[in-house]
Amino acid sequence: MHSTIVLHANLQHAEIPVDHIPQVIQKSYIPVLSSILEMPKAEVVLNFTGVTLDILYNEFPEVLDLLREGIKNNKFELTGCGYSHPIFPLLPVEDMKKQIEFNQKIFEKALNYTPKGFWLPELAYDPLLPMFLKEYGYSYTFIDDELYNLSSPLLNDSNPYNNTYYSASHYIVDFLKTKGLLRKLTRYRSTMKNIKRICKKTNFYPVELKGARGTITGLKVPQSWSIITSAALLGFPFISLKKVIKLISNYKNQKGLIIPYGNDIEFFGYRSFVKGKLMTEEDLKKLLSQLISIKGNQMILPINYLKDNRPSELGYLKTGSWAPDRRLDIWLRDEDNQKLERLLDEVRRYLVCINPEDIGDELWKHILLAENSDGRGWNPLPERRLDCFANVLDALRIAKEKSLKKRKKS
Repeated sequence: MHSTIVLHANLQHAEIPVDHIPQVIQKSYIPVLSSILEMPKAEVVLNFTGVTLDILYNEFPEVLDLLREGIKNNKFELTGCGYSHPIFPLLPVEDMKKQIEFNQKIFEKALNYTPKGFWLPELAYDPLLPMFLKEYGYSYTFIDDELYNLSSPLLNDSNPYNNTYYSASHYIVDFLKTKGLLRKLTRYRSTMKNIKRICKKTNFYPVELKGARGTITGLKVPQSWSIITSAALLGFPFISLKKVIKLISNYKNQKGLIIPYGNDIEFFGYRSFVKGKLMTEEDLKKLLSQLISIKGNQMILPINYLKDNRPSELGYLKTGSWAPDRRLDIWLRDEDNQKLERLLDEVRRYLVCINPEDIGDELWKHILLAENSDGRGWNPLPERRLDCFANVLDALRIAKEKSLKKRKKS
């Protein structure tokens, strides 16, 4: 049995005020990374966005020192990502490439490191990505387990003859919306029962994903497992870490890569799902210790696991994300987001009039930052959304100036 967990770090997070960044570093990043480094058999996956690495490089080099130590000792595997954590299926092709390129540059500058795996922001995927990721040297990516299960029977999810898909997060949303103590308790027990049922059906085997051109290996991250593991760590009733570990132990004869937790690192020490309940680095250590204690289990980095465990299944993953409905509507339907896209389209019309070599990194960086999904997604703070608007306005100003300069030369 092989296992790992995935911790995602994004200092551009929708719900983190900019002036709280030093708190995030001191309360979450440093304690969590230090704790993992102290555990002899712990090997975990870390996804630090490009923007986050930029901030750490300029202001918090002590975090980079911890990352370097973990990489050197084969305890951390860092993944690639889009520089500003964008929703890749919503980007033009050139923007997709620039997001990857800018992210790789900061990895080289900050850590002298080249990731082989890729974390898709919000696990949002489309069939072009295998080709682009392979082009930039990536051998695997993480995918949403439920979106993969949904893809084959529901290739066209608008087909009226298809059954509506109910995900683990749907059960959580229903529970949160329930009013009244007794109803909420009844709904909670039903929610836990259904999520356990989904967990038991999880297949952790890697899959080779067919893309528009070529394939790429996909490692499944089951949202149901992250939900139930988080509930145990937060001390929710009727579920304990001991019970979760017992559920995981049922996979001891499976050759897949067990990923029972994939979520934001900031949930340890800085912010919480639930008011009054905060997970700490000690809770994370308990999870890792009990995972390591499962007989026959070996924590392993994905790049090492895949050396001897290649996918035997060839499958298809449809366009979508790990939103509750597996769609992209959260980033499409909001009126602010639609306005941002109209402004970005205006910028792109100017780009056509500029020689590619004259566009420059400054203009591209503003475009990429305006594409940040956290300023557009779940519950962004006004300052995060306004940051997207500010960057698109800067991009528009620079693009106009460069376009005008070229016309004058002509």
